Amino acid sequence: MFENDTVELNQIPHYQEVDFNSLHSDYVKILRMNAAITLFVGLAISTALFFVFEDFERFYFIGAVLFVFLNIAIFPLIAYKKKKYAFRQHDAIYSSGLIFKSTHIIPYIRLQHVVIKQGWYAKRLGLAALQLHTAANDNIDVTIPGLTLEDAERWKSYLVNRLQELEDETEA
Repeated sequence: MFENDTVELNQIPHYQEVDFNSLHSDYVKILRMNAAITLFVGLAISTALFFVFEDFERFYFIGAVLFVFLNIAIFPLIAYKKKKYAFRQHDAIYSSGLIFKSTHIIPYIRLQHVVIKQGWYAKRLGLAALQLHTAANDNIDVTIPGLTLEDAERWKSYLVNRLQELEDETEA
């Protein structure tokens, strides 16, 4: 028989008290490479602007372009320490954000599939990203970067097994 019991506020667990895992330290190498590429593109655009604009105007445009590309390059390096993840019995949690903090909690019952992605440089470092897709959205709901390939495969296996367990429980 269906029952809908009342839940007291003090019975709800606090997700902030979860022991979060940090991303792998080699993930910083990927962020540094991305920053170097971004700065190179910014310098190339600045060099092109040097020859396009007149003397007085060019320094404003070059300064603005360098400022924007420097922020785009440095921000992920600073925000790296704020990215954390945890897997619990019924959900996965991913927290990120330096200025605006966001915490994504994905209930396993909502998961459709789990994907492991590797870029060419991440593959050289033995790192991967774990993508969690839910039924609510066509896009990727959460991507946890900076995991070792072994950890990503273990978490994927855990999630697939957990999904099967939850499916078996709902059928029973």
